[in-house]
Amino acid sequence: MNRAVCAVLVLVLVAAAGPARATRTDDTDVKELLANLKKPDPDDRRKAAEAICELCKDGDGDFSGAIPALIDALKDKDPVVRGEIAESLGFIGPDAKAAIPAVRGLLKDAIPEVRSKAAFALGGFGEDAKAAVPDLIGLFKDKDERVRASAAAGVGEIGPMAKAAIAGLIGLLKDMDPGVRLNAVSSLGSFGADAKAADKSLIPLLKDRDEGVRGQAAETLGKVDADPKLAVPALTAALADKHPGVRGDVAHALGKFKDSAKAAVPALTKVLKDADHGVRVHAAEAIHDISGDTKLVLPILIEGLKHEDPFVRGDAAHTLGEIGPPAKDAAPTLKALLKDENAGIRVHAAEALVKVDKGAVKEAIPVLIEGLKSDDKTLRLEAAEALGEIGPDAKEAISVLTPLTKDKNKDLRKTATDAIRKLQGK
Repeated sequence: MNRAVCAVLVLVLVAAAGPARATRTDDTDVKELLANLKKPDPDDRRKAAEAICELCKDGDGDFSGAIPALIDALKDKDPVVRGEIAESLGFIGPDAKAAIPAVRGLLKDAIPEVRSKAAFALGGFGEDAKAAVPDLIGLFKDKDERVRASAAAGVGEIGPMAKAAIAGLIGLLKDMDPGVRLNAVSSLGSFGADAKAADKSLIPLLKDRDEGVRGQAAETLGKVDADPKLAVPALTAALADKHPGVRGDVAHALGKFKDSAKAAVPALTKVLKDADHGVRVHAAEAIHDISGDTKLVLPILIEGLKHEDPFVRGDAAHTLGEIGPPAKDAAPTLKALLKDENAGIRVHAAEALVKVDKGAVKEAIPVLIEGLKSDDKTLRLEAAEALGEIGPDAKEAISVLTPLTKDKNKDLRKTATDAIRKLQGK
């Protein structure tokens, strides 16, 4: 599980600490919402469109048979309906690729918010929307900052087929709006080494007035195969950023340069004493990635497992899992976290434990099976993924995974199916 997903999982579980469970959508609800899209009252149509968009965003509800009806709704006289349905189709993704021409047409809508939502939605179709790339690049010059920001995000989601947008994205790094700069920086990172030419333009953003842009610039420098001679000194200096989140992103980015960032190790070692424990954990991760020094960083990471902040505990567990068997000394503390009050942390700890100590698989499996029964789909998804990584030794989980292959959430259905295949040794 990657670092970003780890953070999202903890966040979701912190927010959903209570016992309440969201009502899942059945086919009857979907049919009712689609019927409401055709009501004469625009307020009814807006409410239906917004509800459909929320369901599609979460991957809930089966709208596979409703694509024609949703495409038709893109012609609605109400701009809210047009925008929400465009986003809905983007969230459905490639399964709704028949909608691409109609969504693409909304890029010329008179209402900026509709253009913005259509641009964002096209990214959801991935490479199937490659024909829309020139149109999205054209929107980089739109007068509305929301449209520019969404167009920047859209090309990044389309992926390698949108490489023609790289030059335009570099130009957007100087946009007056921080949201536009942020999305441009993030999308450049999605192109990897193909966006190497952006490194010189990214470095000044390490001093951007917006902390989100500074942190994302650091992360992107670690993804685009930036010239270490330029990036490492700039990132090392940015370890002194006043915002802890940025310092953590900078440390993480330095780790991506591996051996080429050896000159940053002394500065990172000092950061092991940062006032923010999360920053210390990221510095420890970076030092290990650069030098392979487990002995230096292990105490910091074990300390992180005991921190009161669940984000810190989660990041520490994730990093220890990435280190693997050399971090076996952390196994006792990870085992203690199998009883953590936060369900997300229990899953993180179980996943990390089996990576640092193969002999602890039997202790981790019940925790992961418990995660499969959670009311939160994000936790069910991560538990299923972790069990799949264990393989046949976790075959006792098959009976609990099987119902998830029919879950309303398409991502969970796929992950559960893949996990079962791995548990069966296929």
